[in-house]
Amino acid sequence: MQRRSFLVTLGSLAVGSSLTSCQSPNQSTLRLLALKNSLPPQLLGEFTKSIQSTNSKVELALEGQFKEIITALQKWHKTGTAEAKGLKIPLVPSAKSPAYIPNLVSLGDAWLPMAIQEKLIQPIEVQKLTNWGTLESRWRELPQRDDRGNSSSTGKIWGVPYRWGTTVIIYRRDRLAAANIPIPKDWQDLWNPQLKQRISVLDRSREVIGLTLKKLGYSYNYPDLSQVTNLKSELEKLHQQVKYYSADRYLQPLIMGDTWVAVGWSLDAIDLVQKNPNIGAIVPNSGTAISADIWVQPTIPTQQESIDRSKLTQQWLDYCLQIKASNQISLFTSGTAPLLTNINPSEIIPDIKRNSLILPAKHILDKSEFIYPLPPQSNTQYDLLWREVRQAKIILS
Repeated sequence: MQRRSFLVTLGSLAVGSSLTSCQSPNQSTLRLLALKNSLPPQLLGEFTKSIQSTNSKVELALEGQFKEIITALQKWHKTGTAEAKGLKIPLVPSAKSPAYIPNLVSLGDAWLPMAIQEKLIQPIEVQKLTNWGTLESRWRELPQRDDRGNSSSTGKIWGVPYRWGTTVIIYRRDRLAAANIPIPKDWQDLWNPQLKQRISVLDRSREVIGLTLKKLGYSYNYPDLSQVTNLKSELEKLHQQVKYYSADRYLQPLIMGDTWVAVGWSLDAIDLVQKNPNIGAIVPNSGTAISADIWVQPTIPTQQESIDRSKLTQQWLDYCLQIKASNQISLFTSGTAPLLTNINPSEIIPDIKRNSLILPAKHILDKSEFIYPLPPQSNTQYDLLWREVRQAKIILS
Protein backbone atom coordinates (compact mmCIF):
# COMPACT_ATOMS: atom_id res chain seq x y z
CA MET A 1 0.00 0.00 0.00
CA GLN A 2 1.34 3.47 -0.92
CA ARG A 3 1.50 5.72 2.11
CA ARG A 4 -0.59 8.48 0.52
CA SER A 5 -2.80 6.39 -1.75
CA PHE A 6 -5.89 7.09 0.32
CA LEU A 7 -5.11 10.70 1.15
CA VAL A 8 -7.79 13.16 0.06
CA THR A 9 -7.90 16.90 0.31
CA LEU A 10 -8.70 17.88 3.87
CA GLY A 11 -10.60 20.90 2.71
CA SER A 12 -13.27 18.69 1.13
CA LEU A 13 -13.66 16.43 4.14
CA ALA A 14 -16.86 16.64 6.15
CA VAL A 15 -15.82 16.14 9.76
CA GLY A 16 -19.15 16.48 11.44
CA SER A 17 -19.55 20.22 11.23
CA SER A 18 -20.70 22.71 8.64
CA LEU A 19 -20.24 25.86 10.64
CA THR A 20 -21.89 29.02 9.44
CA SER A 21 -21.61 32.58 10.58
CA CYS A 22 -25.00 32.34 12.25
CA GLN A 23 -24.00 29.43 14.47
CA SER A 24 -24.09 30.02 18.20
CA PRO A 25 -20.60 30.83 19.50
CA ASN A 26 -21.44 28.85 22.63
CA GLN A 27 -21.88 25.58 20.76
CA SER A 28 -19.56 22.83 21.94
CA THR A 29 -17.10 22.78 19.06
CA LEU A 30 -13.47 21.79 18.70
CA ARG A 31 -11.86 24.38 16.45
CA LEU A 32 -8.50 23.55 14.87
CA LEU A 33 -6.21 25.54 12.60
CA ALA A 34 -3.59 23.30 11.00
CA LEU A 35 -0.95 23.37 8.32
CA LYS A 36 -2.27 22.04 5.02
CA ASN A 37 -1.75 18.27 4.58
CA SER A 38 -0.51 17.80 8.14
CA LEU A 39 -3.56 15.81 9.27
CA PRO A 40 -5.03 12.70 7.61
CA PRO A 41 -8.79 12.78 6.93
CA GLN A 42 -9.11 9.39 8.62
CA LEU A 43 -7.91 10.88 11.89
CA LEU A 44 -10.41 13.73 11.81
CA GLY A 45 -13.26 11.48 10.77
CA GLU A 46 -12.70 8.92 13.50
CA PHE A 47 -12.24 11.52 16.22
CA THR A 48 -15.46 13.24 15.15
CA LYS A 49 -17.35 9.97 15.49
CA SER A 50 -15.89 9.45 18.96
CA ILE A 51 -17.30 12.75 20.27
CA GLN A 52 -20.68 12.77 18.49
CA SER A 53 -22.40 11.20 21.50
CA THR A 54 -21.56 14.35 23.47
CA ASN A 55 -23.15 16.54 20.78
CA SER A 56 -19.76 18.07 20.03
CA LYS A 57 -18.45 19.00 16.60
CA VAL A 58 -15.16 19.70 14.85
CA GLU A 59 -14.22 22.68 12.71
CA LEU A 60 -10.97 22.51 10.75
CA ALA A 61 -9.31 25.42 8.98
CA LEU A 62 -6.10 25.12 6.94
CA GLU A 63 -3.21 27.40 6.07
CA GLY A 64 -0.38 26.82 3.61
CA GLN A 65 2.44 28.24 5.74
CA PHE A 66 3.25 28.71 9.40
CA LYS A 67 3.76 32.41 8.71
CA GLU A 68 0.05 32.68 7.92
CA ILE A 69 -0.82 30.95 11.18
CA ILE A 70 1.39 33.36 13.13
CA THR A 71 -0.40 36.26 11.41
CA ALA A 72 -3.76 34.83 12.52
CA LEU A 73 -2.52 34.43 16.10
CA GLN A 74 -1.34 38.05 16.12
CA LYS A 75 -4.71 39.26 14.84
CA TRP A 76 -6.64 37.30 17.46
CA HIS A 77 -4.34 38.52 20.21
CA LYS A 78 -4.84 42.13 19.12
CA THR A 79 -8.62 42.02 18.67
CA GLY A 80 -9.56 39.33 21.18
CA THR A 81 -11.95 37.81 18.65
CA ALA A 82 -12.03 35.67 15.52
CA GLU A 83 -14.46 35.36 12.65
CA ALA A 84 -16.78 32.39 12.34
CA LYS A 85 -15.85 29.97 9.57
CA GLY A 86 -18.24 28.52 7.07
CA LEU A 87 -20.98 30.00 4.90
CA LYS A 88 -20.37 33.60 3.85
CA ILE A 89 -23.56 35.56 3.19
CA PRO A 90 -23.03 38.52 0.84
CA LEU A 91 -23.34 41.94 2.46
CA VAL A 92 -23.81 40.39 5.91
CA PRO A 93 -20.89 40.93 8.32
CA SER A 94 -19.35 37.71 9.57
CA ALA A 95 -20.03 36.83 13.19
CA LYS A 96 -17.11 37.50 15.54
CA SER A 97 -16.46 36.22 19.02
CA PRO A 98 -13.60 35.13 21.31
CA ALA A 99 -15.22 31.68 21.16
CA TYR A 100 -14.33 31.43 17.46
CA ILE A 101 -10.61 31.58 18.24
CA PRO A 102 -9.44 27.97 17.62
CA ASN A 103 -8.85 25.70 20.59
CA LEU A 104 -5.54 24.69 19.03
CA VAL A 105 -3.34 25.69 16.11
CA SER A 106 -0.28 23.95 14.70
CA LEU A 107 3.10 25.69 14.69
CA GLY A 108 6.59 24.62 13.72
CA ASP A 109 8.95 24.44 16.69
CA ALA A 110 11.08 27.22 15.18
CA TRP A 111 8.15 29.62 15.66
CA LEU A 112 7.73 28.91 19.37
CA PRO A 113 10.05 31.71 20.62
CA MET A 114 8.14 34.40 18.69
CA ALA A 115 4.75 33.07 19.76
CA ILE A 116 5.82 32.93 23.42
CA GLN A 117 7.53 36.33 23.46
CA GLU A 118 4.51 38.02 21.87
CA LYS A 119 2.17 36.18 24.27
CA LEU A 120 0.23 34.72 21.34
CA ILE A 121 -0.06 31.32 23.01
CA GLN A 122 -0.53 30.01 26.52
CA PRO A 123 0.96 27.00 28.34
CA ILE A 124 -0.79 23.65 28.10
CA GLU A 125 -1.64 21.67 31.22
CA VAL A 126 -0.07 18.43 30.04
CA GLN A 127 -0.59 16.83 33.45
CA LYS A 128 -4.23 16.45 32.39
CA LEU A 129 -3.24 14.45 29.29
CA THR A 130 -3.42 10.68 29.74
CA ASN A 131 -0.88 9.93 26.99
CA TRP A 132 1.70 12.68 27.57
CA GLY A 133 3.96 10.41 29.59
CA THR A 134 4.11 7.85 26.78
CA LEU A 135 6.26 10.20 24.68
CA GLU A 136 10.03 9.88 24.63
CA SER A 137 11.68 12.57 26.77
CA ARG A 138 13.00 14.52 23.76
CA TRP A 139 9.43 15.27 22.63
CA ARG A 140 8.33 16.33 26.11
CA GLU A 141 11.37 18.59 26.49
CA LEU A 142 11.04 20.28 23.08
CA PRO A 143 8.12 22.60 24.00
CA GLN A 144 9.42 23.25 27.53
CA ARG A 145 10.51 26.88 27.35
CA ASP A 146 11.02 29.93 29.53
CA ASP A 147 9.09 33.16 28.95
CA ARG A 148 11.54 34.17 26.19
CA GLY A 149 11.05 30.93 24.28
CA ASN A 150 14.41 29.44 25.22
CA SER A 151 14.72 25.77 26.12
CA SER A 152 14.48 25.38 29.91
CA SER A 153 14.20 22.34 32.18
CA THR A 154 12.16 24.48 34.58
CA GLY A 155 10.03 26.15 31.92
CA LYS A 156 6.36 25.68 31.14
CA ILE A 157 5.06 23.33 28.45
CA TRP A 158 3.88 25.45 25.52
CA GLY A 159 2.65 22.78 23.16
CA VAL A 160 2.25 19.12 22.22
CA PRO A 161 4.28 17.75 19.26
CA TYR A 162 2.22 15.67 16.84
CA ARG A 163 4.39 15.37 13.71
CA TRP A 164 8.07 15.64 12.85
CA GLY A 165 10.56 15.38 10.03
CA THR A 166 14.28 15.65 9.39
CA THR A 167 16.75 17.50 7.21
CA VAL A 168 17.86 15.08 4.50
CA ILE A 169 20.07 14.74 1.43
CA ILE A 170 18.03 14.32 -1.76
CA TYR A 171 19.71 13.15 -4.97
CA ARG A 172 19.26 12.25 -8.62
CA ARG A 173 20.13 8.57 -9.07
CA ASP A 174 20.39 8.85 -12.84
CA ARG A 175 22.69 11.90 -12.89
CA LEU A 176 25.01 10.52 -10.22
CA ALA A 177 25.21 7.14 -11.94
CA ALA A 178 26.01 8.74 -15.31
CA ALA A 179 28.85 10.73 -13.71
CA ASN A 180 30.05 7.70 -11.69
CA ILE A 181 29.49 9.55 -8.41
CA PRO A 182 28.60 7.44 -5.34
CA ILE A 183 25.21 8.05 -3.75
CA PRO A 184 25.76 10.32 -0.72
CA LYS A 185 25.47 8.75 2.70
CA ASP A 186 26.53 11.54 5.01
CA TRP A 187 27.16 15.29 5.16
CA GLN A 188 30.82 14.96 4.19
CA ASP A 189 29.77 13.70 0.77
CA LEU A 190 28.52 17.19 -0.11
CA TRP A 191 32.16 18.25 -0.32
CA ASN A 192 32.88 15.77 -3.15
CA PRO A 193 34.68 17.83 -5.86
CA GLN A 194 32.59 16.08 -8.52
CA LEU A 195 29.53 17.87 -7.14
CA LYS A 196 30.88 21.39 -7.61
CA GLN A 197 28.01 23.68 -8.63
CA ARG A 198 25.68 20.68 -8.59
CA ILE A 199 24.05 21.21 -5.18
CA SER A 200 21.03 23.20 -4.01
CA VAL A 201 20.56 23.87 -0.31
CA LEU A 202 18.16 25.49 2.11
CA ASP A 203 18.67 29.22 2.46
CA ARG A 204 18.84 28.85 6.23
CA SER A 205 22.00 29.75 8.15
CA ARG A 206 21.28 27.42 11.07
CA GLU A 207 20.72 24.50 8.69
CA VAL A 208 23.83 25.01 6.55
CA ILE A 209 26.18 26.04 9.35
CA GLY A 210 24.61 23.27 11.43
CA LEU A 211 25.28 20.47 8.93
CA THR A 212 28.86 21.73 8.61
CA LEU A 213 29.22 21.65 12.38
CA LYS A 214 27.82 18.11 12.32
CA LYS A 215 30.41 17.11 9.70
CA LEU A 216 33.11 18.42 12.03
CA GLY A 217 31.72 16.52 15.02
CA TYR A 218 29.85 19.37 16.74
CA SER A 219 26.23 20.11 17.58
CA TYR A 220 23.82 22.15 15.44
CA ASN A 221 23.44 24.29 18.56
CA TYR A 222 27.13 24.85 19.30
CA PRO A 223 27.20 28.30 20.98
CA ASP A 224 30.73 29.58 20.26
CA LEU A 225 31.77 29.29 16.62
CA SER A 226 35.14 30.88 17.33
CA GLN A 227 36.12 27.63 19.04
CA VAL A 228 35.43 25.46 15.96
CA THR A 229 38.63 24.93 14.00
CA ASN A 230 38.27 25.12 10.19
CA LEU A 231 34.56 25.96 10.32
CA LYS A 232 34.81 29.00 8.04
CA SER A 233 37.08 27.26 5.53
CA GLU A 234 34.75 24.26 5.40
CA LEU A 235 31.76 26.52 4.80
CA GLU A 236 33.64 28.35 2.07
CA LYS A 237 34.40 25.05 0.36
CA LEU A 238 30.73 24.04 0.61
CA HIS A 239 29.74 27.43 -0.81
CA GLN A 240 31.78 26.60 -3.91
CA GLN A 241 29.72 23.43 -4.30
CA VAL A 242 26.35 25.17 -4.09
CA LYS A 243 24.56 26.44 -7.18
CA TYR A 244 21.28 27.52 -5.55
CA TYR A 245 20.19 28.66 -2.10
CA SER A 246 16.44 28.70 -1.52
CA ALA A 247 14.04 28.24 1.37
CA ASP A 248 11.18 26.93 -0.75
CA ARG A 249 12.45 26.24 -4.30
CA TYR A 250 15.50 24.13 -3.63
CA LEU A 251 13.89 21.06 -5.21
CA GLN A 252 13.06 22.60 -8.59
CA PRO A 253 16.69 22.60 -9.83
CA LEU A 254 17.00 18.97 -8.74
CA ILE A 255 13.86 17.95 -10.58
CA MET A 256 15.04 19.76 -13.71
CA GLY A 257 18.48 18.12 -13.47
CA ASP A 258 20.25 21.45 -13.02
CA THR A 259 21.52 20.18 -9.67
CA TRP A 260 22.15 16.58 -8.76
CA VAL A 261 21.96 16.82 -4.97
CA ALA A 262 19.83 18.93 -2.63
CA VAL A 263 19.67 19.50 1.11
CA GLY A 264 16.08 19.86 2.23
CA TRP A 265 13.30 18.68 4.48
CA SER A 266 11.97 15.14 4.53
CA LEU A 267 8.43 16.56 4.59
CA ASP A 268 9.10 17.81 1.04
CA ALA A 269 11.17 14.82 -0.10
CA ILE A 270 8.91 11.89 0.78
CA ASP A 271 6.24 12.52 -1.86
CA LEU A 272 8.84 13.38 -4.50
CA VAL A 273 10.78 10.18 -3.89
CA GLN A 274 7.61 8.14 -4.12
CA LYS A 275 6.56 9.70 -7.41
CA ASN A 276 9.94 9.87 -9.18
CA PRO A 277 12.08 6.70 -9.39
CA ASN A 278 15.13 8.76 -10.40
CA ILE A 279 15.10 10.62 -7.09
CA GLY A 280 16.20 9.20 -3.77
CA ALA A 281 16.86 10.62 -0.30
CA ILE A 282 18.76 9.63 2.83
CA VAL A 283 18.97 10.75 6.44
CA PRO A 284 22.71 11.38 7.03
CA ASN A 285 24.47 8.72 9.11
CA SER A 286 26.07 11.19 11.51
CA GLY A 287 22.71 12.64 12.51
CA THR A 288 20.65 15.55 11.33
CA ALA A 289 18.27 18.31 12.36
CA ILE A 290 14.76 17.40 13.52
CA SER A 291 11.82 19.77 13.16
CA ALA A 292 8.37 19.25 14.65
CA ASP A 293 4.80 20.47 14.19
CA ILE A 294 3.31 21.30 17.57
CA TRP A 295 -0.24 21.90 18.77
CA VAL A 296 -0.29 25.19 20.65
CA GLN A 297 -3.13 26.91 22.47
CA PRO A 298 -3.93 30.51 21.45
CA THR A 299 -4.24 33.12 24.17
CA ILE A 300 -7.93 33.92 24.65
CA PRO A 301 -9.93 35.84 27.27
CA THR A 302 -10.02 33.75 30.45
CA GLN A 303 -13.79 33.81 30.69
CA GLN A 304 -14.07 32.06 27.32
CA GLU A 305 -12.16 28.96 28.43
CA SER A 306 -15.30 26.94 29.20
CA ILE A 307 -15.28 23.47 30.67
CA ASP A 308 -16.56 22.01 27.38
CA ARG A 309 -13.88 23.79 25.37
CA SER A 310 -11.10 22.66 27.71
CA LYS A 311 -12.37 19.07 27.68
CA LEU A 312 -12.48 18.91 23.86
CA THR A 313 -8.96 20.32 23.66
CA GLN A 314 -7.69 17.66 26.06
CA GLN A 315 -9.53 14.87 24.20
CA TRP A 316 -8.01 15.89 20.86
CA LEU A 317 -4.45 16.10 22.20
CA ASP A 318 -4.77 12.71 23.86
CA TYR A 319 -6.26 11.27 20.68
CA CYS A 320 -3.27 12.46 18.61
CA LEU A 321 -0.94 10.67 21.05
CA GLN A 322 -2.58 7.26 20.69
CA ILE A 323 -0.94 4.42 18.75
CA LYS A 324 -3.60 4.19 16.04
CA ALA A 325 -3.61 7.95 15.44
CA SER A 326 0.19 8.00 15.41
CA ASN A 327 0.27 5.33 12.71
CA GLN A 328 -2.28 7.26 10.64
CA ILE A 329 -0.33 10.51 10.89
CA SER A 330 2.85 8.69 9.87
CA LEU A 331 1.26 6.74 7.01
CA PHE A 332 -0.97 9.36 5.42
CA THR A 333 1.05 12.56 5.83
CA SER A 334 4.66 13.39 5.03
CA GLY A 335 5.62 13.50 8.71
CA THR A 336 6.08 11.02 11.52
CA ALA A 337 4.26 10.93 14.86
CA PRO A 338 6.49 11.34 17.95
CA LEU A 339 5.04 8.30 19.70
CA LEU A 340 6.60 5.94 17.14
CA THR A 341 10.09 6.48 18.58
CA ASN A 342 9.00 5.05 21.93
CA ILE A 343 6.73 2.07 21.31
CA ASN A 344 7.23 -1.60 20.50
CA PRO A 345 8.14 -1.93 16.78
CA SER A 346 5.44 -4.58 16.44
CA GLU A 347 2.86 -1.81 16.96
CA ILE A 348 4.15 0.20 13.99
CA ILE A 349 2.62 -0.41 10.56
CA PRO A 350 5.15 -2.28 8.32
CA ASP A 351 5.02 0.36 5.54
CA ILE A 352 6.30 2.89 8.06
CA LYS A 353 9.06 0.68 9.45
CA ARG A 354 10.35 -0.09 5.95
CA ASN A 355 10.79 3.57 5.01
CA SER A 356 13.88 5.11 6.60
CA LEU A 357 12.78 8.60 5.55
CA ILE A 358 9.67 8.23 7.68
CA LEU A 359 11.34 6.49 10.59
CA PRO A 360 15.15 6.69 10.53
CA ALA A 361 17.23 4.08 12.34
CA LYS A 362 17.52 4.59 16.08
CA HIS A 363 21.30 5.10 15.98
CA ILE A 364 20.79 8.00 13.55
CA LEU A 365 17.97 9.55 15.56
CA ASP A 366 20.08 9.31 18.71
CA LYS A 367 22.66 11.55 16.99
CA SER A 368 20.06 13.98 15.65
CA GLU A 369 18.80 17.10 17.38
CA PHE A 370 16.39 20.00 17.33
CA ILE A 371 17.62 23.45 16.37
CA TYR A 372 17.14 25.52 19.52
CA PRO A 373 17.33 29.30 20.05
CA LEU A 374 20.83 30.56 20.81
CA PRO A 375 22.04 33.42 23.05
CA PRO A 376 22.29 36.86 21.35
CA GLN A 377 26.09 36.73 21.15
CA SER A 378 25.90 33.34 19.42
CA ASN A 379 23.31 34.63 16.93
CA THR A 380 25.68 37.47 16.08
CA GLN A 381 28.45 34.97 15.33
CA TYR A 382 26.17 32.85 13.13
CA ASP A 383 24.84 35.89 11.23
CA LEU A 384 28.30 37.34 10.62
CA LEU A 385 29.74 34.03 9.42
CA TRP A 386 26.75 33.42 7.14
CA ARG A 387 27.11 36.83 5.50
CA GLU A 388 30.86 36.39 5.00
CA VAL A 389 30.48 32.96 3.39
CA ARG A 390 27.56 33.94 1.15
CA GLN A 391 29.44 36.98 -0.13
CA ALA A 392 32.43 34.90 -1.19
CA LYS A 393 33.05 34.79 -4.93
CA ILE A 394 32.30 31.51 -6.71
CA ILE A 395 35.40 30.17 -8.46
CA LEU A 396 34.12 28.30 -11.51
CA SER A 397 37.38 26.84 -12.80
